Amino acid sequence: MMKIHHRNYSGYKKDYFDMRNLLIESYRIYKKPLNWWIGRLDNWRFAGYTQKIREELTYYQKNAHLWRKDNKDLVGFFISENGKEYFELQIHPSYRFLEDEMLQWTIEHWARGKKQIVTNIYACDRSRIRLLEKYKFVRHELVGVDYRYDTKNYTKDIDMNKSFHIETFSENYDYEAKIETQRVAFSRDKSQLNREWLETKIMAPGYSSDWDFAVVSSEGKQVAFCVAWLDRENKIAEIDPVGTHPDYRKRGFAKAVITNCFIRLKQSGIEKVQIQGFSEAGKNLYNSLKPAETYELLEYKLGF
Repeated sequence: MMKIHHRNYSGYKKDYFDMRNLLIESYRIYKKPLNWWIGRLDNWRFAGYTQKIREELTYYQKNAHLWRKDNKDLVGFFISENGKEYFELQIHPSYRFLEDEMLQWTIEHWARGKKQIVTNIYACDRSRIRLLEKYKFVRHELVGVDYRYDTKNYTKDIDMNKSFHIETFSENYDYEAKIETQRVAFSRDKSQLNREWLETKIMAPGYSSDWDFAVVSSEGKQVAFCVAWLDRENKIAEIDPVGTHPDYRKRGFAKAVITNCFIRLKQSGIEKVQIQGFSEAGKNLYNSLKPAETYELLEYKLGF
């Protein structure tokens, strides 16, 4: 049997694309919620990348750890998006026995000096839950829902006020309008969402301006948006982020732009779409789109 070795993420392209390919392969095999989607990994590595390494040059190396076989195949990795208390484990479905070792490493090394660590887990993943409880993690609350949609169920756009239309970023490349709408929608300051943030994000391998949608007013103001990240191998896409300018909420714009995205994804050969919802407003919106499946996300914490 091959030995398995582990080390920190190197920062080189091979490590990153191996991580990305593991997510694609794991969905192909497992077909159920287990790991991240490639859009989330792309955002981890590229969105705000320059901001993170400006604060700490080795930020990514410290917050990702990889497990490989002797033949260099990647079989699992630890990852933290915020570098603080939050982490997740990503595992190849054939190597779930490694999760115990991975969690041990997380507690003994990455968590050193922290007051607590936190992770989210699908409620249907009983194996992971048993492991967390073995190491005295405590369940705290239902934090979100994973919504799955079949694109075949969406055939007609939602009617909007004729003063508004839907277009992609590739049709206008209005950087400033895009940045301002997302900044206001998510209540972020200009140091977090700025031109540099957007320019690094669009470098991600899964990003395409053809799949970056916005509802735009006749005056050129972007009022709602969504971005799709396509896994063409598995014919599935993740939509993230979704948002609406505060002045235009509760007018159906987010629902309209997502539905339009569903229709275009179907036309492009994508069969399924995944969206995660955490806020009550988000959950109400995603339920109104009539998902084919839903999966609850639970929060678990370990204090020291």
